[in-house]
Amino acid sequence: MHNIPSPSHMALLAALALAGCGGGSGSSPGGVTAPPPGAGAPKGSVVCKDYDMQDVTVAPKTITIRNNADEQIYPVLSTSTNAENLWVQGCLRTTEALPTDVVYKLYVNDGQGIPPGSEVTITLPLYSELGPKQYITWWNGGRVLLADRDKRLRNDEDKPMATPADVACQAQGTACTLTTYASKVQFPEDAFAQLSEYTFGDSDVPAGQAARLLKPANVGYNISYVDHVYMPVAIGPRDNPYIGYSGSVQKPAEFRKALRSFLDGLGEGWPVYNMSEVRLPGGYNIFAQRGGYLIQDPDVPVQPPDGQNPPVLTVKKCLDKQCTPEEQRTLQWGQSVQNIQDLWGSCVDWGSEDISAYTSKKYPQDCPAPQAMRDKLALVKDFFAENHKKYLAMYDAKQCTGEPKGSGKIPPHVAEFKYWEAIKHIYGWVPYNEGCGAGDNKLGATTAQGRDHAYVQAMYIQDLQYNYSQSAVQANPKLAFNPYVKLIHDDLGMSAYGFSVDDAVGFMSELGNGLVFTVGGVQGLENGRAFNYHDGFDVLLGNPADRVPENKPLLKKYGACSLGQDASDPNCDKVKQDVAMPDTNRIVGFRVGTMPSYPMKVRFTDAQDNVYTLLVKEKFAACAGALANCPSNRASIVDQSACSVMTPEGAKHPKSDTWCVGANPNQSRENDEAAIKNHLSYPVPVQYLP
Repeated sequence: MHNIPSPSHMALLAALALAGCGGGSGSSPGGVTAPPPGAGAPKGSVVCKDYDMQDVTVAPKTITIRNNADEQIYPVLSTSTNAENLWVQGCLRTTEALPTDVVYKLYVNDGQGIPPGSEVTITLPLYSELGPKQYITWWNGGRVLLADRDKRLRNDEDKPMATPADVACQAQGTACTLTTYASKVQFPEDAFAQLSEYTFGDSDVPAGQAARLLKPANVGYNISYVDHVYMPVAIGPRDNPYIGYSGSVQKPAEFRKALRSFLDGLGEGWPVYNMSEVRLPGGYNIFAQRGGYLIQDPDVPVQPPDGQNPPVLTVKKCLDKQCTPEEQRTLQWGQSVQNIQDLWGSCVDWGSEDISAYTSKKYPQDCPAPQAMRDKLALVKDFFAENHKKYLAMYDAKQCTGEPKGSGKIPPHVAEFKYWEAIKHIYGWVPYNEGCGAGDNKLGATTAQGRDHAYVQAMYIQDLQYNYSQSAVQANPKLAFNPYVKLIHDDLGMSAYGFSVDDAVGFMSELGNGLVFTVGGVQGLENGRAFNYHDGFDVLLGNPADRVPENKPLLKKYGACSLGQDASDPNCDKVKQDVAMPDTNRIVGFRVGTMPSYPMKVRFTDAQDNVYTLLVKEKFAACAGALANCPSNRASIVDQSACSVMTPEGAKHPKSDTWCVGANPNQSRENDEAAIKNHLSYPVPVQYLP
């Protein structure tokens, strides 16, 4: 399963008829004397220590789940285990580990779910305390499972417990009862469900301090379509209308039809999970999960003979009862996957390694790819081979020692650079670091054939993962590098990521007070348009770090308005600023991600109550060359003559013109991220200009 990054939004629902519930008990943090939240603080608030070690109240965040489908859905939330509880550490400003070795699962209307046309809103505190130094941390590394069957949602290891009193639920069109279980394991792999992941806030160590600090402003989220695809799920932030949704707003019946059509077309022979409904693994999992087997279950449709365990993966042919007894156990991929294995087997030189178990073709006589594609495949292979050399050097330097097993030690497993392991690393886009630390031997530090990581990754994305749009591939499907990407982006039309470094939409981290999850439609989402990085931009200000402490705000609020969309205000003359910035962090910008149209006016207020107005005339052009030359329409994006900075008294600021002429539209690829992002950069706020 894809792991949501640990560092670091939902509809404003009107006039709801609400039914609430909860249960359990809570107390102050073990080992810490923390006063209760002040009068008027929302239920579920906790008291943390701020940057200056003073008490500060952290309000809860919410998760709304809206069922727009024509069938019942069954929502479940779960937490993660962690050796160090970084979010509670950041709240309490302590260096104690405070580990959590149990998963907590929260079921909504356990066994009943929520019906079509209904929704529930769950209020989650940062943590619930079960006893001295024992916490359920709701905000860090959470999962939301949305199922369409009340089946395989529980494990034998799950133990019932009281739902903490500070966790609440409100509902529209249904009841809302919360049932909590503690468990050593997450959800079963073969649940009839789509998995999503979320993280609220962030926790890091401020410069010059020893203890972590909680930063609660953001909401992080992604849908695990990179791992598997089963149901149409959309996610959007709460109290941030400028970010469109990730995922799909299709009806489940349309969604399932597209999955089946894929299996009859470019995805012929793509593996499916051994389930009675079609659920497909992503391009990495077709390799990583091959050879896995399930425990005996009479409801599994593909059952090998003689009581053998059924396979995790199978093919549609077997689901349709057209397989022999031997195929029921061993047939776990078909033609579309064989095409991928043949591409790598016949078009790339693997030296003396015998790869006949994987490929039906021979190098290089049977390679179907043109020379340009062969060269790109070879570059990717060499890139991972170089990463593997660095991995071996780490072992030689005793930087990797293997993993402990039980009470003793096992000899370190040193991964070899061979065809099958290489394919898994390539389609997962993950480095060789088995037996090392999870963050060791980063791909970002790897080069091959004189090309750096940025070049290789961009080529891997655009020229290989997205190659299904090329005319040569459309003429010869055997050249498709990863048909699953077409399924996610074209067949299902989703703003989601189809592989681990997809430059469409993956992990999102945005300002917000919670999240909305919908199944089967846009109703309930605050912004009903799909998000992508190309359509919007960030407004970024210069950072006066030497004059503004890390814990002081630079901006107070912001908003945006598309011209011509509101008949009562066609020129966006009204000052609309409806997103509040956190008042305990120095944040130098904000995102205007998904708007109805251009041109638009953007307004924001700085910490001294000066009001800035920008006119953004047109969308940033896609970057077609070197980033330094992008965007190509830089000169026409912003109307500098329509820019102004007004004082709190409503007069033009004396440095308004100086600030406005500093507009700099630019594009960048951040760190190891794949997406090219648009930025509208400006100087420091007016009070810090020379």
